[in-house]
Amino acid sequence: MGLKSNNRTLRAAKFRERTLNHDRYIRVNYTDSFVREELAIERSECVYNKTAFGEYEVFRKVILTSLSVILLLFTSSMGLMISSDIAYADKSDSFTDVIPTHWALPFINSLKSSDIISGYTDGTFKPQANVKINEFIAMTVKALGYRFESLSSDWAKPYVDKAIELKIIEDREFTSYSANITREQMTSIVVNAVALSEFRPSNTMDEYIIRETLDYHKVSDYYKQNILDSYKFGIVTGYVDHTFRPKDYSSRAQAAAVIAKIENTALRTPFEKTDANYVMLKTWVTDEFGNEDRTELPFYAPYYNGQPVDEIVEFARLMNNIHYNGKGYIDFGYDSSLNHLASAFYRDKATYDYVYSLPSAYEGAMAMANNGDFGLTIYPYDLGSKYKPYKIGVSKMRDHTMNYENYSDFIGETYKEQFEDMFKFWFEDEFDTAWAIFERALDHKGERTDEVVEINNRTFDINYSRIDITVYVSLKH
Repeated sequence: MGLKSNNRTLRAAKFRERTLNHDRYIRVNYTDSFVREELAIERSECVYNKTAFGEYEVFRKVILTSLSVILLLFTSSMGLMISSDIAYADKSDSFTDVIPTHWALPFINSLKSSDIISGYTDGTFKPQANVKINEFIAMTVKALGYRFESLSSDWAKPYVDKAIELKIIEDREFTSYSANITREQMTSIVVNAVALSEFRPSNTMDEYIIRETLDYHKVSDYYKQNILDSYKFGIVTGYVDHTFRPKDYSSRAQAAAVIAKIENTALRTPFEKTDANYVMLKTWVTDEFGNEDRTELPFYAPYYNGQPVDEIVEFARLMNNIHYNGKGYIDFGYDSSLNHLASAFYRDKATYDYVYSLPSAYEGAMAMANNGDFGLTIYPYDLGSKYKPYKIGVSKMRDHTMNYENYSDFIGETYKEQFEDMFKFWFEDEFDTAWAIFERALDHKGERTDEVVEINNRTFDINYSRIDITVYVSLKH
């Protein structure tokens, strides 16, 4: 839940807040744009004060994973101010059977201090013991900030119910919650938890992961996509021998390391394919509080017929570079919800800024429909089609174009350089042939007409009328 001042959500930090026994547990993530250091704050007590200036101050005494105690002051106008008094935890807080040199000690102690994990009554943790499905579900739900007290003999039921509610797991996904959890089951749970507040990466990387994971065929079909997304998130990424071992059981130490990666992204190592062709593309992301932001993520050349189609990446690079080649402005990026690349064409940057300044999604969508002149879509999953992967949609009847006698005059004044760059990429030496057909469609004022021709070994399908144009361009045959 975010604090609000003047009806604007404070975006200096993320807040996740739950109440338990009249104590307030709060998790805050803050990444400073200069030092890029994420503070994974596990537990705090807070006091809210309203200042004389109408600002909200939040004082939080917290325990960090670095075993420091720090006082954070958030205000709506000042951002983040930090002062600290260092206090080190007693080493006796560690479990008796987790030696100081154990590889998982930092994860285990961190989760213990935040009440996400607990040991046995004899003071041990049993790091090598197998973790149960219900234990891992409870750890995951706790890592998301929830705490429950069971009112029945089944201590884990409130956590299982919450996991089902959050769609971290499916109802009846497991035949027994007390069974040992497998690596594929564990990975699926944690990926679904992360995906509650983080964008799932592009699927074009999947083929690269599959080819480098020797036992991927052993992963249950139900879990395959989450396993792939886990590699891309950098949560569970397999072994040095390029195996994933999906049916192996997970130890309690391994589970602790995985849970720690839910919040602390610095612990993750996302899959990279350094010798593959990729491009960084903008995409919209929405955090758990509904705040939207834009980030860049890698888009890898998709596979078709056993080979990466580098053309898609090269065309995406072109689109990234031609924003300002003309008077018009092109907004190009990756649409994660539909798994395709898309762009909208606006007559100038000011129009684009206006569309994205509107406060509600509905207003933005309406403004985009009324002000966008063209839409370009690239379908990376439809590479075998005779007519795709490229599609352009043109709306000719716009208020700002009605003063032009011919629609091609508007295009020539606003977008000519950008469209020419696209057509030259597709049709190369036969550019003039394709461009003449396109200009004819731009100025067409009669009945709907469809032309399908082969230009530069590509299918060029153009359907046009006095009000709109639809263009399809295939890959080279």
